[in-house]
Amino acid sequence: MHYLLKQLIPPIFKTLYWYSFKYGWKGDYESFEAANKIAKGYDDQAILEKIKETTRKVVNGEVAYERDGIVYDTPKMNFSMLATLLMVASKNNNKLTVLDFGGSLGTTYNHKKNHLKELDSLHWCIVEQPNYVEAGRKEFEHDRLHFYYSLEECLQHHQPDIIIFSGVIQYIEKTYELLDQIRMSGVKYLYIDYIAFNDEDRDRIAIQHVPPEFYGVPASYTCWFYSKPKLYQYMKQHYHLVYDFIADPDKYYIQLKPWNYEGQLWELK
Repeated sequence: MHYLLKQLIPPIFKTLYWYSFKYGWKGDYESFEAANKIAKGYDDQAILEKIKETTRKVVNGEVAYERDGIVYDTPKMNFSMLATLLMVASKNNNKLTVLDFGGSLGTTYNHKKNHLKELDSLHWCIVEQPNYVEAGRKEFEHDRLHFYYSLEECLQHHQPDIIIFSGVIQYIEKTYELLDQIRMSGVKYLYIDYIAFNDEDRDRIAIQHVPPEFYGVPASYTCWFYSKPKLYQYMKQHYHLVYDFIADPDKYYIQLKPWNYEGQLWELK
C-alpha cells in the first residue's frame, strides 16, 4: 500500500518536498571559498569517529556494509564498478592495483574484496584527508589496503592500474588541476561514478546538507555541479570514453531542478 501511495503522488509535489526540505543540495555560490565559509566540511572529528565505528563493524563481520556512517545488512552491488575492476585485472595477468580517491577508511574495498579474492594480486590504495590516513594506518591498513596523503605519495609505492572516484570528485575544489596530475601520472584507466551535472552550460557551486542520521551530527559540504560539455571536452582531449552510464536511477533535486547521478570509464590515449 505504501508503495502504491508513493506512485500516486504527482511529481511536482515530490519536487516541492525536496525543495523545501532543510537537507539536500542548496545554493549557487560564486566560489568554493564563499561556500566553504558556510559549509562545515568533511573533516569534522565527529564524522571520522562515526565512520571508524561503522568500519569496525564491517571488518569484524557484525554488518555487511557501511557507507557514510550508515550500516547495511544487504549491500547494494555496484555492478559497473565490479565489472570494470575485473576487466582491468583480466588485462593485467589477474593482478590489480587500485587508487581510490576519497575512499574513507576502506568503504569500497570492503564492499568489493570478496568479489576480488580470486585475483592473484590486489593492492587497494586510498588517498584521503590527513586525519583519515592517520586513522586508516593505525587501525585498518594491511597487506592489501594502504592509505596515502597524496597521489604523489601513492605513486612512490604503487603504480595503479585504475583510479576511481566514487561519489567524490565533485567535492574537490581544484578538480581540473587534479585531473591534470592524474593524466600525467600515466594511469591507464579512470573510473568516475556518482557525479552530478548542471543542466546549464556552466559549473555550479552548491552546498550539500546531510541529515544527522548519517554521521550522528548534521554535516554540510561544498560541491560542484559540473558542466557536462566542459568536463567531457577536457576528458576527450586526453582519454577515450569507454562507456558512460546512470549510476543511480533515483532522481534528486537542487532547488526544483531534477538530476541523476552519472558515471563514466575513461581510458588514457
